[in-house]
Amino acid sequence: MSNYRIRVAKIQIASSFFSSVLLFGMLQLFFFYISDPHGLLISALAFFLSFLINLFIGTLLVTKDYRLIKNRIENIDLFVRTLSSGKLSARIKTESEGTISQVEQSLNELADKIDTQVKFLQKLINENVEINAKVRNAAVIEERQRIARDLHDAVSQQLFALSMFASAAKKSVFTNPEKAAENIADVSDIAGKAQGEMRALLLHLRPVRLRGESLDKGLERLIAELDGKTPIHFEASVDPIAGLSKGIENHLFLLSQEALSNALRHSEATKVRLTLYAKEQSVVLNIFDNGRGFNPAKEKIASYGLKTMRERTEEIGGHFILTTQEGEGTSIHIRVPIQEERVGQDG
Repeated sequence: MSNYRIRVAKIQIASSFFSSVLLFGMLQLFFFYISDPHGLLISALAFFLSFLINLFIGTLLVTKDYRLIKNRIENIDLFVRTLSSGKLSARIKTESEGTISQVEQSLNELADKIDTQVKFLQKLINENVEINAKVRNAAVIEERQRIARDLHDAVSQQLFALSMFASAAKKSVFTNPEKAAENIADVSDIAGKAQGEMRALLLHLRPVRLRGESLDKGLERLIAELDGKTPIHFEASVDPIAGLSKGIENHLFLLSQEALSNALRHSEATKVRLTLYAKEQSVVLNIFDNGRGFNPAKEKIASYGLKTMRERTEEIGGHFILTTQEGEGTSIHIRVPIQEERVGQDG
């Protein structure tokens, strides 16, 4: 914008100068036919006054136009940021004809197309029930295989370690009580980890769909069952959300399950907080834990799970944001537009 102002200022100065030169020439021509000893002085004064007046008026007009253009460009920038944040119902007001108005109209048309595509995506999810059932059955089989591997790789090894430490404590309880106490402490620690691992695996075995209950009731039930049964303290702030289809509710419930399961298995947190609320025609789901955090670029297993969650969020036209740092906990922010059905739209 600074280059634009410099160019406009140069044009305004040149325009004022040449119009004043024209006035000077006309006065000199006038005094050529009507002789006046002060003709040159009058022409010179008229030249300078004309130049200053034209420059002043032109500067006022250009400044006003510049401010209007700047404000409209700032409105366009704010509109683009609003669309990027997921508020697809926003539209920019077109004020007059011109190039900027054409840009504003094009942005509104683009927003309409994006909004239509999101509606189509959500409608596609809700209508393809039979296909989803087949995919779900295949996913159940794959999930069982994964859980079997996790049981073998994690819980079975932990149970074997429990057996070894318990056996060592039994042998040394009379001969070396201090060593036996250390072994018993290790048994307690491993048992706690194994319990958390089992609860995380059981969380994956829960029904993948809400059964006759709303999303907020299902999440409250899930948090209530987890809190008090693990070393982690769970908190929930869940609002009823109007306008959500069953397909969107099921996806958000699955995303919550995945995030809570990851916190149980990997975070080493003492507190997990889940919030669900509506904001600007969108539903917002946040899951935060105060655990150890991680580097997604280094921990490939965690990155793969987060990739799956991101893809599941994008399937319903949502936005997925992960914030984590080693030693600083992990925060997951999911925002999905609410597409309300229009009565009488069809037919």
